[in-house]
Amino acid sequence: MATTHHIPGAFERRKQKIVEALATPDSDYTDLSPKGSVDRGIIDLIEVINGLEGLVTTSSCAGRISVFLEGSKSQHLCTESGEEYFSESQRSQVAVPGGKGRGGRWLFVSHDPVVAPAVSATEEEPFMRLFALANQRNACENIDLDKTRFVKFQFEPMILHIMAASLHHAKPVLSAAINAGFRESGVQSLKNLEDPLSFPMVAIRSSGLSLASIIGFSGEGDDGDAQSTVNEDYLSMLVKTANRRFLANAERTGRFKDQLLQNNQQPERSWENAHTRRARKRALGLQQQAKLLEMAGRTTSECVEKPELYNDPGSVSRFALHP
Repeated sequence: MATTHHIPGAFERRKQKIVEALATPDSDYTDLSPKGSVDRGIIDLIEVINGLEGLVTTSSCAGRISVFLEGSKSQHLCTESGEEYFSESQRSQVAVPGGKGRGGRWLFVSHDPVVAPAVSATEEEPFMRLFALANQRNACENIDLDKTRFVKFQFEPMILHIMAASLHHAKPVLSAAINAGFRESGVQSLKNLEDPLSFPMVAIRSSGLSLASIIGFSGEGDDGDAQSTVNEDYLSMLVKTANRRFLANAERTGRFKDQLLQNNQQPERSWENAHTRRARKRALGLQQQAKLLEMAGRTTSECVEKPELYNDPGSVSRFALHP
């Protein structure tokens, strides 16, 4: 950003708190994500963003492959009076990434490309085992959709939320995201237009690389392995496709980082005292004035010999650019 814009003190205090939390040793750090820590593949980008004025990251995911079992569509109990309450195990199942119902369970999560498990003499379906799926023939027969919890295989590209001190600081971030291929990015939390303690949030995201497929199901009361609806070859194909998208996601993330740095470049200028600045401004003004006089067919020497030219309202000197 070529122009420096005011950064509220409230923003600086929030940023300092976030940065200090990110500096916590890995052994002591935890967050609300399934992993509980910052993804290794996005740490460098977070450090770059947090090193820029007026910007700070609030949540992030470098990209991931996941297998998720939906929560129950009627996961509640009632007292004799009819009041709902939830058991401790139900309260602990808080992850609901697009699934229906309350709760859910992660069967597999990886923030890196997935390496195919080794095939043993007794285990010919490594991905079934990796994703905690049971392979039974004709498992899809007589499914009650109202009581069925589906298992979803997903690849999700990088997602990043960046709080900005102002819309001026948010603009180059959004521009970098769009140009890098994160087409669904946008600015959220525009309450800052009315509330000085609120700040715009830039969401960096893209659905173009996303991949989702139902690969299994489980009944309402089933606590064991979910039943697979696909075979091992199909799971292998999904993993290979997701791994390729990991590479494309990394390329886009790199382009975003480069574009963001380019958009936030500050022109370097050495420090100068007041006397040096006045002399530079005066020299610049004389150069501009001489150029205008020359364009008008006058020379500087003529103006020195005839100072009345400077007092003439029609003189070209009145059009000189101000330093």
